[in-house]
Amino acid sequence: MTTKWALSGAVLCALALSTATAVAEDTPRIEGEVSIEFQNDYNYESDDSDNELNDLFNTTEADISFYTTEEFYLNTHLTFEPVEDTDPEQNRFFGDEGLYVEVLTLNYETDSFFVLAGKFGPNFSIAYDAAPGIYGTELAEDDLEISERLGFSAGVAFGESGIPLGIEGIGRQELSASVFVADTTFFSESVFENRGQLNRDDGGPSNTRGFESFTLALDGYEFPEADGLRYQLAVAMQGVDSVLDDDGNEIDDVADEYRFGAAAEWAIGVTEDFSVTPLLEYVHFWNGGGIDGEDRDYVTASTLFEYQNWNLALAYTGRFIENDQGEDFDDYQFQVSAGYTFDFGLEASVGWKIREEENVETETFGALLAYSFAF
Repeated sequence: MTTKWALSGAVLCALALSTATAVAEDTPRIEGEVSIEFQNDYNYESDDSDNELNDLFNTTEADISFYTTEEFYLNTHLTFEPVEDTDPEQNRFFGDEGLYVEVLTLNYETDSFFVLAGKFGPNFSIAYDAAPGIYGTELAEDDLEISERLGFSAGVAFGESGIPLGIEGIGRQELSASVFVADTTFFSESVFENRGQLNRDDGGPSNTRGFESFTLALDGYEFPEADGLRYQLAVAMQGVDSVLDDDGNEIDDVADEYRFGAAAEWAIGVTEDFSVTPLLEYVHFWNGGGIDGEDRDYVTASTLFEYQNWNLALAYTGRFIENDQGEDFDDYQFQVSAGYTFDFGLEASVGWKIREEENVETETFGALLAYSFAF
């Protein structure tokens, strides 16, 4: 039996946390997974009437790996989704949808070591991907996820089939590091609906001329005495050369962005049919978004209840912004959603969220159909 470190798709940033165990297979081979979602969001009430609209859209993601050996493979993650914001007060029906390459890496990995190069999501935060419900990840995803970067990543694992430490009960501990720069190649564009190519002049975190940005993360899981528990401690720095305001003008006071994050999630099996999974994450930004003197604090707290094929998700994210030169904001989002997964794999969910950004509150009712399959 061999343990594979998960380095694929939208969860690439949590590469050290998701593992799959499989019997060695013939190589070369191709394997992957496709996820298809249809979602409808109805913003029925807002302090800003521009936000009051209905948006029906599709998100399809394909994660494909080509193995030349059990240790060496090419991984790609393709995403098809809306690549433009909705227009004010305009309903949207499967509009502005484009296909782009989110991940494209060459990987080498064993039970205790991995290295990759290419376009990927550096390992920082778990809430942007793991918070449950239709909208659980939404506000956290805006800032916390670091995605579509070009660079290198490597990691080493200790305990539980990694490098032995001779210490009982520590589970699997994985230390990973990444160096990267924003993707300004043609891979930053999309087809069908072109979102445009990112340029150096667009500025922003990690949009520099060299590999100045990095992440460092310690992930732990597979604890013998705490089944289902995982944690992450992580730091990140993103180099900043320039930042543009909403009108496309350069901001005078910019600085490199620094982050610290701490997170834990525990899937607790209460009975054979019923489980509870709480998640808590805190992230602090210094010079958030590259704006000198802007501190940001993110707090995400959620709980997922699962009974047989049913699920109920409660999720809250608070974003607290303090700016030495500008206005302070206390943004937040709370969502509640419930769903049922049919035996053939289709999941149907409904949910409600309330979200406040820059003193504008919006309420949304939504529905989601999701289906995935592996090959």
